[in-house]
Amino acid sequence: MKITTKITLTALIGIILGERIGFLFSLGFSIYYGTNNFAPSSPEFVAKFSSNTEATAMSALIWALIGILFSVSSLIFNSEKMSITKQAISHFLITFFGFTPLAIAAGWFPLTLESIIEFLIIFIIIYGVMWFTFMAKAKADVKEINRRIKENSSANL
Repeated sequence: MKITTKITLTALIGIILGERIGFLFSLGFSIYYGTNNFAPSSPEFVAKFSSNTEATAMSALIWALIGILFSVSSLIFNSEKMSITKQAISHFLITFFGFTPLAIAAGWFPLTLESIIEFLIIFIIIYGVMWFTFMAKAKADVKEINRRIKENSSANL
């Protein structure tokens, strides 16, 4: 498959997933906070628009962009030319610097140094947990592959 086709298909899937996840989170928060109307984001974000429909449309666009960002950036992990650590650092930087302005635009936190530092710490913790999980899975996969190779080479003797 051509790389442009792969990127396009990955981006389309990212749009669908981003909008679905964004909608479900917004719906969940609307229910949790007992709002009478669906709130696509924070009250401050919604207040920037003349209607809830406009705020929802803008939220859907932001959710789609977030979906594209995370889905297309995950293609970095298909690179065989980069080490796992280099892939992880590249992915972290791309997603952090791409996601932060989208999160601010969505009204998830204000554009203040304190908020950005807090967001960075949360992002690092979440990313660190994910990285350690993926590394543990990769280690287990390599161990299983080595076991099978050893098993097959012993059986062929």
